[in-house]
Amino acid sequence: MRPGKLARIVGANLRSNAVHFLLASIGVVVGIAAFAFFLALGAGVRSIVLGKIFPLDQLEVVAKTMSMNLGPLSLGMGSDVLDDPVAERLRAIPGVSGVYPKMKLTVPAIGLGGKKLIGNDLRTELIVDGIDPALVAEEIGAAFHDPRPASTPRPCTADKECGGDEFYCGQPLTGGPEKVCREYVPALVSNHLVELYNGSLRRAYNLPRLNQEFLLGFSIEMRVGASMVAASEKDSFLHERVRLVGFSDKAITLGITLPRGHVAAYNVHYGTPEAAKRYHSIIVKVTAKDQVAAVAKAIEQMDLEVTDSGAEQAGMLITVFVLVFSLLSTIIVGIAAINIMHVFFMLVYERQRELGIMRAVGASRGDIRLIILGESVCVGLAAGLVGLLLAWCASLAFDAVSANYVPDFPYKPTTYFEFGPQLVLLALGFAAGFCVLGAFLPARRAARMEPAAVLTGR
Repeated sequence: MRPGKLARIVGANLRSNAVHFLLASIGVVVGIAAFAFFLALGAGVRSIVLGKIFPLDQLEVVAKTMSMNLGPLSLGMGSDVLDDPVAERLRAIPGVSGVYPKMKLTVPAIGLGGKKLIGNDLRTELIVDGIDPALVAEEIGAAFHDPRPASTPRPCTADKECGGDEFYCGQPLTGGPEKVCREYVPALVSNHLVELYNGSLRRAYNLPRLNQEFLLGFSIEMRVGASMVAASEKDSFLHERVRLVGFSDKAITLGITLPRGHVAAYNVHYGTPEAAKRYHSIIVKVTAKDQVAAVAKAIEQMDLEVTDSGAEQAGMLITVFVLVFSLLSTIIVGIAAINIMHVFFMLVYERQRELGIMRAVGASRGDIRLIILGESVCVGLAAGLVGLLLAWCASLAFDAVSANYVPDFPYKPTTYFEFGPQLVLLALGFAAGFCVLGAFLPARRAARMEPAAVLTGR
């Protein structure tokens, strides 16, 4: 039978039995709606958790240490720093696209400022990390850079005399009565910190919500060597002004992140020249996410450790969540397939004289089988489309309720769902496949009918 003729016969049969097919497809619609809803929810949550909170394309490497618990104390054994030879060895691992050393500020520091932002100046101990500017070059640009060559300080009385947004009029680095033109130290803040503030801290202290774009350019005074703990203070302080130039998931979660060159200079000032060559961790960028496991294993074979970010556990929890609800959806669709089988058996019985005439005028058993299965495919695709539409409408309602009634929390998204092309094709194939499965036995029975027996009623 030609495809065009087959399509006309299937279409006519669908129209004449529309009510039966509509009732039979209700279970498929509900099952596919649930299936698509939970798969889209899982994909959306996964992209947020594993894309923003736990980036999977990078690993943080630290030196391997051993610890001994001595009551309330923990005694660490081994070195906690890395160096350039280790970085070169990491760079040689297959699948590694970049190696970026990190350095902690090993002396205390205090931050002062915030009056223009929240109405009062704050004084707080600062946790400072230093990273390679190349790590964030694509997302931040040249605004985040290492110290530039020193120039002769130019006396000033106001910021406008120094020219440009990157310079200010302030105290010399080591303090002094006369002000000179200085360059702001560029700083990054983690998106985690902003989300934590907007999601929890601001409500606890009745503070305004912070907009990231509004915060860019905000500056505070940083006193390196100063501390709120008297025993930790140094004999002399370094006076700097830190200016926020961007937000990045590669910045330290709690604290500020500066270019590694600045942090190295502070560590050398209060330590030794060797302090500029010792790193506390190294960020390893991986070419593809499916190479992460192999790269991590190679790192461990170098007697180094990969810090546990929690990404693997989070991904596993999301996968289990999606599997459980997908299984429930599959059971719903499976039950619907049994109902479809019953409907097709009934239709085959009611249309046996019609099918017998078709056989008598030349239709083969395969033609009869194709007609029944073609009807089931059409029913499945139609039910799948309606189920996808219901899932999409339910996702819009879910997002609207979240936006209007759920309080802000860290990384609260505008939508929790991802309806990608693969999901749509999977849902439609799933619906059509189960409908064909349900119609298989009725189609087989219809194809085996003998025309003479049907037409004579024997």
